[in-house]
Amino acid sequence: MDQNLVNSFMLDVSGLLRGETRQIDVDTSVSLDDKDFDVSFPQSPRIKGKVVNMSGYIEFSAEITVTYETVCSRCLTPLKRELTLDLKAPVAENLENMDNDEYIIPENEVIDLGELVREMIILNLPLSHLCHEDCKGLCTKCGKDLNDGDCGCVRVEKDPRWKILESFFDED
Repeated sequence: MDQNLVNSFMLDVSGLLRGETRQIDVDTSVSLDDKDFDVSFPQSPRIKGKVVNMSGYIEFSAEITVTYETVCSRCLTPLKRELTLDLKAPVAENLENMDNDEYIIPENEVIDLGELVREMIILNLPLSHLCHEDCKGLCTKCGKDLNDGDCGCVRVEKDPRWKILESFFDED
């Protein structure tokens, strides 16, 4: 295990902040609690990258790979997807004259990789998941998956009061 990893997701950057170290390589898995997400993680997200001190400018760059399981938003078919995220952010000792959103601020000279990964996944997971772009979903009457064929249910006609609006969408 890397000597700079306090545990599997806490990274000690004290040497970088004091200028004693030039680079720390990171290659670890980070455990996440599924309750924060509408997806489940069959395996822990992987984070691979480095923290580099370039003459006083410290930057953390990493690639986060996460496999998640969910269901199609339209037809409820189980899905397994992989998401790869690139993270690049400067590291600062304190917040004086800096916007907090742009910088990673180590607490007690330690970066919480778990929190970073959690935030990145929350910000980058799609709001809805589709098995394919033209998914037809489920029948609103009987619940049959319409991707497997028509169910034979009688479709309700449109409200005649809205009929006049259809003329706005005619291709003629």
